[in-house]
Amino acid sequence: MTDMPATALSDSSELPECVHFVDDWDGILHETYGGDADRAVLDCAGRLAADPAGQGAYAWTLGLVMMAAHIGRFSRKDVTAAALEALHTTDRRLREAPCAHRTHPYESDLDDRLDHFVDDLPLLTNGLAEDEDPDWEDDATKEQWLCPRDVAGYARVAVDIIAPGSVGGVPPRLPARDARRAADLRSIVWDYPGAGVDPGQELSGYARDLLADPLGRHRAGLVVVLHAACFYAAGGRIRDRRVLDTMVDALEAVLPGLGDAPCAHGAGNDTGDHTGGHPEVGRDTAEQATVGVHLLSPGGRGVYRHWHREEVETAPLEAWLCPAFLAAIAREALDHLRAGRERLFGVRDTAHLDEVLLRPDGRLDIARLTRAVRFRCRDGQAAEDAGLWAARRFAAGPADPRERLVLLLVACWSVTSDEEPPPEAVRRDLRAILGAVETAAAARPCPHGDAHPWEVLTELMRGRHFGFQEDPYGAHLNHLYAPREYDTPERPFDPEAWSCPRHLAERIRLALRVIESVN
Repeated sequence: MTDMPATALSDSSELPECVHFVDDWDGILHETYGGDADRAVLDCAGRLAADPAGQGAYAWTLGLVMMAAHIGRFSRKDVTAAALEALHTTDRRLREAPCAHRTHPYESDLDDRLDHFVDDLPLLTNGLAEDEDPDWEDDATKEQWLCPRDVAGYARVAVDIIAPGSVGGVPPRLPARDARRAADLRSIVWDYPGAGVDPGQELSGYARDLLADPLGRHRAGLVVVLHAACFYAAGGRIRDRRVLDTMVDALEAVLPGLGDAPCAHGAGNDTGDHTGGHPEVGRDTAEQATVGVHLLSPGGRGVYRHWHREEVETAPLEAWLCPAFLAAIAREALDHLRAGRERLFGVRDTAHLDEVLLRPDGRLDIARLTRAVRFRCRDGQAAEDAGLWAARRFAAGPADPRERLVLLLVACWSVTSDEEPPPEAVRRDLRAILGAVETAAAARPCPHGDAHPWEVLTELMRGRHFGFQEDPYGAHLNHLYAPREYDTPERPFDPEAWSCPRHLAERIRLALRVIESVN
């Protein structure tokens, strides 16, 4: 075995041996390789171990860098051990080699270069200098790439990817696992969870970690993550109460350890100057969740320090770690989660709507009622409350049969007008009230066939474009309840068609199907 000289740029125009493997390594990097990845790793590690400081060490080391994320995540223990041993040996042999370079490629952001390894590796020893090689586009020289200290540095980079935090002398880097977690969190708070991402499971996991060790070194990152996610969780996207319970329990557990002492940072400001204040939170929850994940590891914190040096408008790391800041956002998240939990799973009060949805003479303000359901997109809770109020008033048994009919139709409409089932606080009563409606008469034949009002209106809505303010359902219900007050809508129906047992049974059936569709 021969040690690599300090300047290893070859004069040979022969293709290096690595060209036969680099496409496989790139496939493993991008998870498109169809062969036995562990065999490829063992082959590369074996070649490096056979000559850890030789002329070809650069290629096998960079090959393991390309495969490092796969090794750390998927490889068998014996494969991982073989790769780490070869990399550690190369580092020991080359890290003290003489060198005249001020900088090396390994010291820069690996993510900016990794995708180019597949093209650049074969060029390193093709005998052409940078200015003679039309395919060479990297800022560093080939001599810098082939420098023994650069090869040793990349060996440490690969070790740090495979076993985060186990080696020094590498640029700070967010562990691959945390990079995936940050991407998953961003997809959750954007309300577009990635493939295979279960928001409830993810958020429960962070909450359980904080609950298990509320004074630990991960405290700051976990509090920042839970605060970023509290708006999503309390907004109705999480339908399992246990998730919110765990998040609340975790934040309650962390508060005593944060204390209530003032800090040197003072309150945050709205000028964008974060040199002295606390970080601004709540506006960009995806970015905040990403910062929270970076706070979970030394490598991630190092990356954030670099961000702060490059972007002065970001808050310093110490401000994110400040106990007073963490206590403030933990309390804010707690308030939001508790209110959301009560709204989603508690007892929904609708008594106050009597003053809104009833006229002074005790009759329905039918236009307000149907408008609340129609404009769900503007105020989803108002639509839920209106539907629940209608169902409860229907269950109370008003004397006017026309009012009872309209209330039942509105209650069903409030459920079927949304793609998602209502929260448990609403679903609980709707399920009981609608489930108790007698529908046995629906089994008898009726003269309407498939021309029941709601089905006809649905087909009308599908076949025509209606403006945002137009509401065929509401117009018909308004006229059905108060025919003297509201114009006859297009394609009118007899009251008997609206009250047909088969028609009502179908509306109830569809509403109950939505209600029961909760996972």
